[in-house]
Amino acid sequence: MTAAIVRLIVVAGCMLLPAVTGNAAPAADDAAVAPGMPSAPVAPVTAKTPVKAQTKASASAKQETARPPSWTDSKQMTPEAARLIVSKVALQPAERDGPAVQLLSQDVLKKFTPALRKQIQQALLEIYAEDPAYMLAYRESTMPLSDNIVGPITLSWLNRFWFEFKMEPSGNLTNASVAALLHFAATVKAHPEWKTDLISTDLGHWIDGFDTEDRARYYQIRLAGTDEQIIAMLRLYHYETDNTRQPAPDPDRALLTIYSYSLTESDFKLLASKSQVIAKLSALQDVVYLNEPLFDAAVLDALKDLGAQAESYLPAARLAAHEQSYRLTLGSLQLLRDGKVVPDAIINELEKLSGTYPNEAFFSEAILDATATVNEPIDQYMPEIVKAAESSTTYILTARALAELSANRKNEPVPQVILDMLKGLQGLDYPQQWLFDKAVMARLRNGVGACPSGTPGNASYRRKVSAEQMKQLETAIRDPNLFEQLDKLWQDKACSPAEALAMPQQIEALYIKYRASIRETARKKPAYDPKKRVLWDGDGCGCVLDELDGEVYGFYPFWLAGARQKVDFSTLSRIAYYGPTFDDSGVLRQANDGRDFVAATENGDLTQNDFVNIAQRHQTAVDWVIQRNDWRSWSKMDKDRKELVFQRLTNNIVKLMSIKLNSWSATVSSHLPFGDRFVPTNGEGVTLFFDGYPDDEVSVGVFNKFVDTLRTRLRQARAGDIINVMMRHSALGKGVYDYSNLYNLIATAAANRSVDFLKAVERDQDRRPHFLVLLEEETSDSKKQLRLRMENSLHGEQRALVLRQVVPVITFDHDNWQQLQDDIIYFKDNFGGIGFWPMSMTLPPAAGDKAALIDEVLSTTAGVQQCDLTRDISQCIADFYQYVPGAQASPVCKTVCENLYAFRMATKLAFMLLVACAALYYWSCLWRETMARYRHAPALIVAAVWILLAMALLFCDPFLRWLARGYMIPIFLVLFIIGLISWYQYLLKARDEQP
Repeated sequence: MTAAIVRLIVVAGCMLLPAVTGNAAPAADDAAVAPGMPSAPVAPVTAKTPVKAQTKASASAKQETARPPSWTDSKQMTPEAARLIVSKVALQPAERDGPAVQLLSQDVLKKFTPALRKQIQQALLEIYAEDPAYMLAYRESTMPLSDNIVGPITLSWLNRFWFEFKMEPSGNLTNASVAALLHFAATVKAHPEWKTDLISTDLGHWIDGFDTEDRARYYQIRLAGTDEQIIAMLRLYHYETDNTRQPAPDPDRALLTIYSYSLTESDFKLLASKSQVIAKLSALQDVVYLNEPLFDAAVLDALKDLGAQAESYLPAARLAAHEQSYRLTLGSLQLLRDGKVVPDAIINELEKLSGTYPNEAFFSEAILDATATVNEPIDQYMPEIVKAAESSTTYILTARALAELSANRKNEPVPQVILDMLKGLQGLDYPQQWLFDKAVMARLRNGVGACPSGTPGNASYRRKVSAEQMKQLETAIRDPNLFEQLDKLWQDKACSPAEALAMPQQIEALYIKYRASIRETARKKPAYDPKKRVLWDGDGCGCVLDELDGEVYGFYPFWLAGARQKVDFSTLSRIAYYGPTFDDSGVLRQANDGRDFVAATENGDLTQNDFVNIAQRHQTAVDWVIQRNDWRSWSKMDKDRKELVFQRLTNNIVKLMSIKLNSWSATVSSHLPFGDRFVPTNGEGVTLFFDGYPDDEVSVGVFNKFVDTLRTRLRQARAGDIINVMMRHSALGKGVYDYSNLYNLIATAAANRSVDFLKAVERDQDRRPHFLVLLEEETSDSKKQLRLRMENSLHGEQRALVLRQVVPVITFDHDNWQQLQDDIIYFKDNFGGIGFWPMSMTLPPAAGDKAALIDEVLSTTAGVQQCDLTRDISQCIADFYQYVPGAQASPVCKTVCENLYAFRMATKLAFMLLVACAALYYWSCLWRETMARYRHAPALIVAAVWILLAMALLFCDPFLRWLARGYMIPIFLVLFIIGLISWYQYLLKARDEQP
């Protein structure tokens, strides 16, 4: 036991090292809720306040905080007002003498009442629940942080807290220090939205930058300030540091791993029923399970009412219940004797231990009891005995394990009124957590009806909750100040500029209360299943429309595969398959699986060729999204190593896109004149999504060189040379996504153009990169911010070029059709395309509620319908994203385009037959007689078939149509002249042959 305690003290002590420099705990994303802690903050406690006076102080604090702070009324606190509030805080130095002050030691702490000792440990859990070192110690089998005993481990974490919050000298701690700890824990529980800042290292650094008096004042506010004082401090902190602080670690950052965020119908049921989880698991308390399958079965049975979502609780339950059991066998005793470290007298007494002990604590106690009669000290031999024992894993949900699960805010239920606001997110998929967060906050904003934006009368206006639901919200959040602000937003039909500035923080404060639970439920790690194929069906949609105003991207994440899906390819100029990533050696890997992506594609394991063939049949280009979000190892590489990784990645991408497709059209085309022009390749380009890529000068230079080299290599391999770049909205202007660097990527691509004449007349003759920008909700605001950032950072030709290569990527909810129409028109006017995550599938029009038309805002276009009537993304694009609104391909062109290779083959065969007929006519008298006998019908039929096929190809073949654009009249004139000459020669020949 001594060894275990020493080990824990070392762990806790080592964690003090960052505190010496940071003066704060590591930043946490969300607060945990400790059972038994008060639900509202207690009074501000200074060193003068003894523990016994806490109740009286709490009552006075409640009276004080019941009044709204002077700066509220839904107005954002100005920095000047915040400084005034802080300046009025009177410093209260700690008293270290007098009858009310009692210095703390381990002996004094042991004399605290059990209830107070329990409160201390629960307060530490509340504060440090997201600290890995704390949770490691908390889960120790000796239960040092949950045993209601303030022992050396608990004391070490108390010292850490007091040290970080500048309660000096740390060697002379008083009972008032305990009161301060309890007050701080109650504050972060009552206001979880403050916790990340209050315990962050950055806040400690910021406070340390002040002079002695102000530094003491800020630490006093941080530890024991009123709500108004804390808000004022945080307002100043954010005002001065928001543009200089390093961003928090990205929760999606993981090598070779992709997460997605979505809420299914069962997820909503789970969020509403989380309150039942701990109660149901309590039925398993203290039951020992000898292996993981038995424990899993018991947990799933206890939570069977949750359905499939019960499995989401297994990892947390396993972690909390995991125990290591011990027993001494004959082999263990012999091992001790052979080691000759443990005395024989002790080993002889250990022979009496024949049972199995569920954890190290019980095992150690049994050893001490068995060797009680031995005069020699046992502690020094305990590690050897534990090491020799036979151990096995067991699972037991103790009271401590249940308390840990209860303390985790990820297990908190979400009120029904919040779920009602979020119901429109059901079934939507988001590729990153920040996009999901923005979508949730947009729904909460719509639900409250805060500062309406977008097209008047659109669906967001109909999402506003009722007065009855607002009463439910007030009961649920239990925060009068926050509800007062939300209620004002709900009642107002418009916002002032000041209210519009403060509104996002108010909506975020509402979300933070349930963020941990919602995020945990929405977060998914999609499994890759090679048996699930991509099954697309165009259903007679034809090929990509020629009149599209720009690129229309559709992203297809690998986890959507499996079911047959109808896709309208006519409005998708490019589909990006989202799945491959790469490791530190430059090898392409399948995300969430790890297999070699290129090798698997060559072997047919990924069955990618099927959907590539289908897309290319409809003239829709296919991109491979090369994704990576974890660059921590990049900083350890020198420039040569980085270039080597990108060189290998280039080789793998070229190899991937050079894979020959298995189709009859590829085989036949390769043997025809100009046939190699039409041999399908395994994709037409790549999209580089290097999320979080380092922005140092070396990394930027290496990236630019990689892009240029990759383009050249792809062109040499005749495998498509279009390279697009994808980024999140917030990344614009930094590193490789700096505006000047984006322009340089365009300029480099223009300077490195293909000299192939035939490529210059293809549909994708613009080989410049597109910049795909993930756009957050609400798009009515974010799209304008995107345009404004470009306007402010670029000028003249550079601005025009970059803007026309930007493609905003949105996630559409299949509900707010008016907003989609507004977005499409805005993107058409300002950017180079529009992207959808995920790509639009053909869905039956939803009945839904029909809103009033928006002709007053968006003028009606002749020949098309508003999107809220068609309720179809493809139709909406066809109506509002073409040079000629509503233009559609003819049935003939749809048939020709979808069977293009067959029509090309038939046209060439008909032409060869026509040439053969002409040759035989001139060289064979027998053939001339036969032709004359049938009035030249065979030749005329073949000529008619060839002309029909040739005309169909001329008007419907994408390659010939673009090649012949502007040359239709000369082509017809040449054909007419050739026909006229042939007919004239025929008449002359017939005259000469007369007797």
